[in-house]
Amino acid sequence: MSKKEESKPAGQVKDHTAKRMQQLVEENRHLRQYVTEVMSRLRENERLFSRLFELETRVLAASDVEVLCFTLLKSMREDFDLDMARFWIDQSGLAAGRQLTSLSDNDLVWLDGEEIRKAGLAGKRVCLKSLSPKRKFAWLAARDEHLGSLALLTLGDLDAPFGVLGLGSVDTDRFRQDQGTDFLQHLAQVVSLGLENAFSRERLDKLASSDTLTGSKDMRFLQPHSHQPLSQWFGRDMNVACLYMDVDGWKDVIEKQGQKSADDMLIKLSEIVRAHIRERDPLIRMNGDEFSLLLPGCTKKKATEIALRILEDCKAAKVDGEDIGISIGLAYCPADIEMQVKELIESADQAMYVAKALGGGRLELAEDGECS
Repeated sequence: MSKKEESKPAGQVKDHTAKRMQQLVEENRHLRQYVTEVMSRLRENERLFSRLFELETRVLAASDVEVLCFTLLKSMREDFDLDMARFWIDQSGLAAGRQLTSLSDNDLVWLDGEEIRKAGLAGKRVCLKSLSPKRKFAWLAARDEHLGSLALLTLGDLDAPFGVLGLGSVDTDRFRQDQGTDFLQHLAQVVSLGLENAFSRERLDKLASSDTLTGSKDMRFLQPHSHQPLSQWFGRDMNVACLYMDVDGWKDVIEKQGQKSADDMLIKLSEIVRAHIRERDPLIRMNGDEFSLLLPGCTKKKATEIALRILEDCKAAKVDGEDIGISIGLAYCPADIEMQVKELIESADQAMYVAKALGGGRLELAEDGECS
């Protein structure tokens, strides 16, 4: 004990020691509280990155763009406890020409080319916004009025982004502007790369199995499906109709007008057909002037109406002064009948030859027995 402490009365020494002990207890309590908070944040970060890893795995396993988008949005809402997850995508950018019809307007909103820049998001990977009746975000709809905060993740090249992923929460503190954004920036990069790869892969697959003249599918597209049951390709409980089309007198057109006119006729025919079908309906150039068209989920009546409209439009069209005459065969397989893809196409092909034998420029339906 120092001389100074020896000079103090015993009561003062005890009071000082008690006060110091109390301070140490309080410091220890604050330290334990701090360690508990740090460990809690570490565990939460561990859970977040574990979910992010699972999300990355799902992204890599997604089979196409629509599956990928649906998987991402569903994971965002469920695994990250969000009240809103939505894509805003530039329809003139990376996704140009893609309709993504399986996504609702709650999942996806298409933007014009300059809207991302006008919103002030170009050049920023992550933008956090607090929302209130006085502080709104123009892209949100009436259904989003319950949201209290919003994170906007810019996708693609920051100088020319192709879209934005919006994450919304009713919690006003979920996405505060003073928060760190490391996790969200990593998430934005994962989503960007996943979508860029999916769109690019889809575009390459389309080019690899497309007919360069007409833009329809070609035999390479059909080959892996040819011996599959229809239910394996299009799903169970699905009616499937097939139209088989052949240009009447196509070889005569080549001899009379030349190959270019004959090719232009095929291009025009494919344009007419696509005007009456959905994007997902496979139109396949079989060989030369023959096309098959598969219509999953289509009734026989509806398929007949489509075929007759195609016939009518072809009769009204001309290429280099020549009429476009076609013969069409229609075969139909109801959902309760099991049939291979090639069998349905062959049945429609046979019906087309009947139409051609009867003078062409008409539609013939396969006998019901041929589709059973």
